[in-house]
Amino acid sequence: MILAQAFSRFAFDLDGVVWKGDRPIAGAPDTIRTLREAGKRVAFVTNNSSETGETYAKKLAEMGAGGSPDEVVSSADATARLLEREVPGLRGRLAYVIGGEGLLNAVAGVGARIASGEEAKDASLVVVGWDQSLTFDKLRLATLAVRAGAMFVASNTDATYPAQEGLWPGAGAIVAALRTSTGVQPLVAGKPDPGIFQVARERLGGSPALVVGDRVETDIMAAHAAGWPAALVLSGATGIPELAAAPAWPDFVLGRLTDVLEDRPHPQVRPAAGPDLPPIATMLHHGGLPAGAARERLGRTMVAEADRKPIATASWERLDGTGLLRSVAVAPESRRAGAGTIIVAATLKRMIGDGIDEVYLVTEHAEKFFAACGFKTIDRDQLPDAIANHQQIVRECPVTAPAMYLRLPA
Repeated sequence: MILAQAFSRFAFDLDGVVWKGDRPIAGAPDTIRTLREAGKRVAFVTNNSSETGETYAKKLAEMGAGGSPDEVVSSADATARLLEREVPGLRGRLAYVIGGEGLLNAVAGVGARIASGEEAKDASLVVVGWDQSLTFDKLRLATLAVRAGAMFVASNTDATYPAQEGLWPGAGAIVAALRTSTGVQPLVAGKPDPGIFQVARERLGGSPALVVGDRVETDIMAAHAAGWPAALVLSGATGIPELAAAPAWPDFVLGRLTDVLEDRPHPQVRPAAGPDLPPIATMLHHGGLPAGAARERLGRTMVAEADRKPIATASWERLDGTGLLRSVAVAPESRRAGAGTIIVAATLKRMIGDGIDEVYLVTEHAEKFFAACGFKTIDRDQLPDAIANHQQIVRECPVTAPAMYLRLPA
C-alpha cells in the first residue's frame, strides 16, 4: 500500500517528524512538497506551543516544504480554545505564562492580561508550555500563584523534545516540576486530547486525515480518540522499545516520513496459530534458522500478516524471569520494508505483558538490525545462566555470535 495514494489529507506533527531542532529530517520536506504537488491537503499539528504559526510556516518554507500559517495548528491554539471554554470571565484576568511567543500570543489573544515580574504571584491563571528560557524564578512565581488558587493549565505534557543531539526536557518536565511543587493537576490542552484535531479538521476542510506523529502517547492516542487513522514514525521520540511499552498501537509504523511515498506492506500483528506453521517454517528456512521446534513454541510466537499472508515472525521464551527473543525472520520479499521492526516491537509488547523487562538474544548475522531496535551488544559471559545454557543458544549459536541485551521501558 502507498499511503500517499490511499489518503487525500495529512496531518503531520513537526518535531521528530519533519525536523529535529533546526535541521530537517532527511527527505521530509521533499515528501511534503510531493504530496502538495499531487493535490493532497496538508496541515501541521504540533504539541510545541513555543512558536507562532507564522514562525513555523517560515521554517517549513525555508526547508522547502512550503507552508502557510493557516496550515499550522499548535497546542497554543488548543490552549486558547480550552481557556475560552473553561475559564469564566476570561477577558482581563491576570495570567502568568511560562512558555514561548506562540503561547503568550495565544493567551493574550483570548483577552487575558499577561502578568510580568512579581505581579505574577497574584495571577488567577497559570499557563505552562515549553520554555527554553526557564528559570527557577519562573517556577517560583508559578508555584506561588497556583498554591494561592490560580487555575493551572498546560499546553501539553510531552516529557521530552527531540533535538538533533538527542532528547531534551520537554514541556512535560516543566509541568511535572510545578505539579510536584503545588500538588495540583493541570488541565491539559494539547494531544492526547483530541480537541486539537477539531481545529485541524477546520483547516483541512473536511474528512479525517492520516495523522503522522512520533509519539504514541500523544499523536497516536489523540488521533484514535478523534477517530482518525494514525501512522507512527520512528525518526523522533519513539523507538522500538517505547513502541512495545506504549499504551496503544498505531495503524501504520514507518521508519520516517518518506515511507508514505513507498509501496510497503503495512502488516497487522497477531499471535500465531496452527495454520501459520508452514509459512513460519519457510521464513525461518530462508533466514537460515532452524524450524524444527516451531510447533512447540507456537503459543509464544507472533506473526505479522499482510494480505492474509504471514510476512514476519518472532518467538520468545521466559527463563528465570528474563526473556529470550528468538527465531526472528522476515519473508524475503518483505525485507527492508519495516516488517522486521514491527514484529520485534509486537513480540516485545507480548513479553512486557508476560512480566518480562529484560530481554536477551544471540544473533549471528543481524547485530546491526537489532541495534537499530534498541539492543546493546554485550559479552557472552554476561548472559544469565538460564539464557546461556538454553538449548537454542548451545546448539544453534556459534560461540562467536554476538549476545545482545535490552531493558524494556517501565
